[in-house]
Amino acid sequence: MKLYIFVCISFIFTITNGQKKEYPSIQRGDFPEGIYMTLEDVLNKTPSSTTELYFKTALKDDSVNPEKVYFFDKTNDQKVRKPVAVSYKGEMYFQIYRKYTNKDDRGFNPNAYSRFCKVLNYGRFLYFEENMSSAWAGGLLDVINSRTKLIGGNTKGIVLDLENKEFNLLQNCDDLNDFLFEHEIPSVPCDPSQYTIGDLRKEMDKINKPYSNH
Repeated sequence: MKLYIFVCISFIFTITNGQKKEYPSIQRGDFPEGIYMTLEDVLNKTPSSTTELYFKTALKDDSVNPEKVYFFDKTNDQKVRKPVAVSYKGEMYFQIYRKYTNKDDRGFNPNAYSRFCKVLNYGRFLYFEENMSSAWAGGLLDVINSRTKLIGGNTKGIVLDLENKEFNLLQNCDDLNDFLFEHEIPSVPCDPSQYTIGDLRKEMDKINKPYSNH
């Protein structure tokens, strides 16, 4: 009898460990076009409004879908200010709100409000980038760092963490590895003084690739 119980337990343990853990993921085009007022609307993929919009580029960018834009209501030409996100022609754009941000990252503000940033890659995490400054220390150090394009500079990599339902700013190399550890992802060997926003973008693309159809 004891041998039978042991065999059953071993079998269950083997089955359990053989199962691959499933994670939520989002693909480009999953969001119906429209305005998303809250993070809950985003997670439910349910727009709050389908008002027709147009955009103006926030930075010099001649591409069809630029990375940073301001949206305007086509009916009255009023700037769209308050939504968390906008889905526009297949692309998802976010702006940052403190109340939806990880508590350790709430000391940062975007350096322009009502500006929306395009999601750069999709999958287990939605990754985009925004120019952020410390709300406490002022922007001088960020300006200096931004010239070198280091991850600790003005441009921050930001992920929408679908599991924890919050935005997470990847402030530096150590912060990235803390985030990866929390999500059971192998750490990245990196030198904080050399790790750039380009390196971070490549790393997030690699992490998302197994969960992305694109």
